[in-house]
Amino acid sequence: MSAAPDGRTASSAAPFPLKPASLDGFTPLYGREAEQAALLHMMNRLAAGHPGVTVIHGRPGAGRSRLLRRGTAFARAAGVQVLTAVGTAPAPAAPYSLVRQLRPGRSAVGGAALAGEPSAKDSVQGWCRSLLAAAHRPTLVALDDVQWADPESVQVLAGLLRRLSSAPLGVLLTVTGAHGEFPDACAGLLDQAAASPDHRGLLLELGPLGVPEIHAMCTASGLPVPPTSDDLWWADVSRLTGGSPWVMLRSVDKVRRDPALVSSVGLRTALAQEIEAAHRDRATESAAHLVGGPLALLRGLAVCRELLPVERVAALVQLDEAELSGALRTLRVQGLIGDGDPPPLRMPGCTAGLLTGLTGDERKRLHVQAARWAHRWDADEEALAVLLLNTVPLGEPWVPSVLRRTARALLTRGCHAEAAMVLERALREPLSPEERAEVLLEAAESYTMTAPEAADRRIAELLSGTQAPSRVRAAAQDLRINRSPHSLPVSLGIYGTGSAEILEEDAPRLGAPGGSGGRPGAHDASGAALHPSPLTAQAWRQTVRGHDAAAVREMCRQALRAPLDAALLPRFSACCALSVADAHDAARDALDITLAEAGRRRSPALVAWGRLLRAQLNLQAGAPETAVHDLASCRSLAPAEVWDPTRLTLLRSLEIRLLVARERYAEADRLAREELTPAADESDAAIHLLYSRAQLYLCQGRPRRALAEAEECGRRMAARGWANPGLVAWRSLAALAHLGCGEDDRAAERFAEESRLARRWGTDSALAWTDLRRGLGSPAPQAARLTELALRRLGHTPGSRRFVQSVVAREAAGARSGVRSVPASPGPGYQDGGLSMGP
Repeated sequence: MSAAPDGRTASSAAPFPLKPASLDGFTPLYGREAEQAALLHMMNRLAAGHPGVTVIHGRPGAGRSRLLRRGTAFARAAGVQVLTAVGTAPAPAAPYSLVRQLRPGRSAVGGAALAGEPSAKDSVQGWCRSLLAAAHRPTLVALDDVQWADPESVQVLAGLLRRLSSAPLGVLLTVTGAHGEFPDACAGLLDQAAASPDHRGLLLELGPLGVPEIHAMCTASGLPVPPTSDDLWWADVSRLTGGSPWVMLRSVDKVRRDPALVSSVGLRTALAQEIEAAHRDRATESAAHLVGGPLALLRGLAVCRELLPVERVAALVQLDEAELSGALRTLRVQGLIGDGDPPPLRMPGCTAGLLTGLTGDERKRLHVQAARWAHRWDADEEALAVLLLNTVPLGEPWVPSVLRRTARALLTRGCHAEAAMVLERALREPLSPEERAEVLLEAAESYTMTAPEAADRRIAELLSGTQAPSRVRAAAQDLRINRSPHSLPVSLGIYGTGSAEILEEDAPRLGAPGGSGGRPGAHDASGAALHPSPLTAQAWRQTVRGHDAAAVREMCRQALRAPLDAALLPRFSACCALSVADAHDAARDALDITLAEAGRRRSPALVAWGRLLRAQLNLQAGAPETAVHDLASCRSLAPAEVWDPTRLTLLRSLEIRLLVARERYAEADRLAREELTPAADESDAAIHLLYSRAQLYLCQGRPRRALAEAEECGRRMAARGWANPGLVAWRSLAALAHLGCGEDDRAAERFAEESRLARRWGTDSALAWTDLRRGLGSPAPQAARLTELALRRLGHTPGSRRFVQSVVAREAAGARSGVRSVPASPGPGYQDGGLSMGP
């Protein structure tokens, strides 16, 4: 038999002590094994008649209440009588309302003592006597959320702690606390518990859970979580939850109830969304219990976003300096803010909930004053811009400047949607007409990468004004034409009938008439510089018709001498014309200069378009490795969903040709089979896609399918009046396909036609592709002579020669494979793989 501290002998009927193994029968409390062991030890001692007190403290959501319930379960299992009470959020609490909840489960003596007349016991001494009388056998008094206890009940608890040695009584409390700080109402109570004699007092602080505990909770939920080895995933989840078991359990439970959410956005995203919602709910709930100074300070900190020192925030919300330290302690204890100056909010994304209850005028005043003070304190501009998003227009010149600088920084990082939001806020400020035009242009640039329809609206608004600077209007015209695939053809910048008209819009006319046979100059009779658009338009008219490459080169060089402050798309087109005219180095140098200017203008849409054209130029020049790099850079600049379908079609055609050059036919075939939208199918880019498909099918040994695609390519070019084989050498490709189908006469006709057109255009590259294909499809010695001539035309660059020769060799091999396996077609319609192909 064991002796109680007061000398009494414990009952011989005391239960057998619980062992640590008894924890196995309970639902796991992850990361709280040591605390559970301490409670088990306390209950065993209490069952043996030894009094004690344990205080469980930690931030809200740390699991204090769950651990208290585990302690009461241990006590009942050990045969200890348990009396419980729960503190409620502050309200006009009646005296002794907390201790009044304590009721013994059984025992006539104790029950009668506690059920006496309230007037007889409503004093600290009376309640202490009643509770001690109820402890006629080992008894545990378990009180949850003591921070909400009324002052009289706190005094009763203090009296009990002073009298613990007089009865086999245990006290188990939970209270909010953080880093040794507790609410003023119960701080003395915790000091008394910690100073209990004979080591009867124990304080258990519940800190955040670690990554292993978070992993165990997720795994036990049955969710399809990643393996333990995915350290980044688990560290990210642990960071998001802040190690809070309440947040983790609530989020996991919500995700588990909504499997459709997981399947639609993925487990990581679904869990992150629910964790954020849990933090918001926790912050809103905790803030609802605050009054006066702490609530005002919390709202000020939420609005100011760590941009101002805490003393300035206190002044902003009209909090007396004497109240500041107490308010900060209250917020830290409630787990709402962290340490530091200014203290950060521990639960981000909850500002709206914290401001509930403020009038509209008060919210406006708070945001405006916070923004003005943050500007005076030279706060971080991006954080200040976020604050300005929630303010009314201030009418102060620094506001649009801060917002525009922030938008430029966001665009540099590729955050286009965020930049557009910031610029929209700048447009709400009173701006001069010139400044408003500039901000509209910047907003249109941002929207082009995320919301093309919004970009169109901003461009239209800018161009409808009359006071926009000429450089801004030129940049807006670039964006407008870039956004209109049928106004600017996408294939190497080729102009159709309507495109030249757009480029010549509002531009001065050339001094020399176009039909006189003279070459247009870059200056008029007075020597004044001319607009480059008419030169570029005339150069492209000659390019697509295949007339006089030397004249085209001269016109493009003159157009590129124009100042860089004009529209850039004509320069892009001039660069492409130079490349088709075999001035590859000059074309790429000029394009790089134009791209650099587009970058200086912070125009990601034009940069993306220019890099796509650069890939086309490098492929035209026989540099596939550089073209691959350009395409990768282009894709990284703009998400595919904001690209016009015609731009994507051109991108696909280039990718197919590059994959064919590297003999990756399976990937190329997958791209070739993708469906086109109706708009893209009728665009100029579809011509290049048809050519790429024909080249792929011929290299695969499918000449009938290749012939159908090549002939359709030629039909569409003829409909547009394009005859230049330097653009797309479809005739010689169709001729190889004819040879593969056993149609030698038709092949000879196509070769002869393309040779004639290539000589008329007059570039070595156009003649080289024709002669090389003709040579590989001809018998010796004619084949050797044509091949040697073609390689000589390709110039001195070994890489370019190898690229063209290897591609044509694979085409010819595919054609020869078709001769062995496919009989000649009886008519104009071709059947390949069961698919009927038109002429």
